[in-house]
Amino acid sequence: MSYLNYVTPADSPAQQFARKQELFTLLDRIGQDMEIPPGRYKEAEEKYLAVSDVLHGCPTLSQYDPQVFAQGSFALGTTVRPLHGDEYDLDFICFLQKAHHLQHTQRQVYDYLYKRLANHGVYSSMVELKNRCVRVRYADKFHLDITPAVRNPYCYRGGLYVPDRKLVIWKASHPKGYVEWFTPIAALKPRLKMLEKAVEGRRVALGTTEKLPEQQMPRGILRRAVQFMKRHRDTYREQYPLHADYAPISIVITTLAAHAYQLAVGLGEYDSEFDVMNAVIDLMPRFIGIEQDWANKRIYTVLNPTTDGENFADKWSDPKYYEVFTAWHQAAKHDLRNLEMLRGRDEIQKSLRNSLGSLETDRVFGIQTQRINQAREQQTLHIPAAARPSIAAAAALPVPRNNFFGK
Repeated sequence: MSYLNYVTPADSPAQQFARKQELFTLLDRIGQDMEIPPGRYKEAEEKYLAVSDVLHGCPTLSQYDPQVFAQGSFALGTTVRPLHGDEYDLDFICFLQKAHHLQHTQRQVYDYLYKRLANHGVYSSMVELKNRCVRVRYADKFHLDITPAVRNPYCYRGGLYVPDRKLVIWKASHPKGYVEWFTPIAALKPRLKMLEKAVEGRRVALGTTEKLPEQQMPRGILRRAVQFMKRHRDTYREQYPLHADYAPISIVITTLAAHAYQLAVGLGEYDSEFDVMNAVIDLMPRFIGIEQDWANKRIYTVLNPTTDGENFADKWSDPKYYEVFTAWHQAAKHDLRNLEMLRGRDEIQKSLRNSLGSLETDRVFGIQTQRINQAREQQTLHIPAAARPSIAAAAALPVPRNNFFGK
């Protein structure tokens, strides 16, 4: 008997496609499970509006016509539950529209915001002063990080200045512009040879206190890729504690991923959404700027694409940050691509536990197993057409009930 009889036959193109689509479906569902739950989101919205009302009612702040709006992952639709615990970090801007950076110091705008909340009966015991924001903590649920901001008159695109208390400087930023940059990129549709999926964008409403972005919306490939990498970064920190302080921050991951996705969409056709995710991670390092200064020292940049003067990689003056980014990036790329090589649900689940944590992974696999068992018992489980020898086959094939005796 030839040894070739023992070699596992290669998957057909249809089987490869079905496998990739199943993997993307798993990552999509895990990403959905990592988002802030609808009930918690509703509560966060209520707290956000309540805090906004308190700020608008401040005799001092009201002189500067404050405008409050979401920023960061909450506004982008890339929120990820903390690896341990259940307290979400939700970021907001309090833009003092009539304040001026030459008439107000960094400490003053902080004090306006902090004193209003610290002296309020509801929030006095919940407020913490951070370097660039004032934090309102709701025990074991979420915390609101509110950053004061003033207009940046040197940014023609409507950017802001946010204060850095430690450095006593104004830092360029443009959170609303960043959302407006990211959203249409996320809405781009890659050309898929065997499947078409709509990726919907989102509008952010304008107003003194803006409506929070919708949570129940199609996220698309880019947002799921960002969620995958942010959570993978968190597990990487635990697995390599000596690298933890140098792991890439979320805005670096998000910016590089958005650039990479925009490039990937224009490069050609892909077999599946899973292949697009792989391309995004592969292309990310192309968008890290590397130059040398007068002392022949490397300068790394991940620039804010919506305003001048903000380098998201400003801490990378210490080369350890770039080294850890490279090590993490290689690990994330390997772990995602390796999923395609695994056989069996148990192997895939084990790998996803290692890279994304067990909580959401086990929950998604548990729900999927329950649905498969129910469908099998009801004899409504079918093999997708793409998984059969002929991709063009029109009807799904029923799967017989499992009697556990190998028959």
